[in-house]
Amino acid sequence: MFVIFIFVAYYAVKMMIRAVLNAGRKDDDANRLTGEEMIFDPECHTYVVKHRAISRRVKGKLYFFCSAACAQQYEEKNRM
Repeated sequence: MFVIFIFVAYYAVKMMIRAVLNAGRKDDDANRLTGEEMIFDPECHTYVVKHRAISRRVKGKLYFFCSAACAQQYEEKNRM
């Protein structure tokens, strides 16, 4: 009977500790999952976080790039 009591007490304590730790993680996950808008780079075909992207207007249309080099390459290809 004593062994069963110890097992139940251990299991209960373990579950309480796990619940407390997971409660903190849920808040962190919720903040992390809100994320930021991603923009497609038409030159290297990747996605870039919008506030880090380099913007250029080519033929009247606004494009976003991952780097100045990608922006320059795209502008050179589409000058016509």
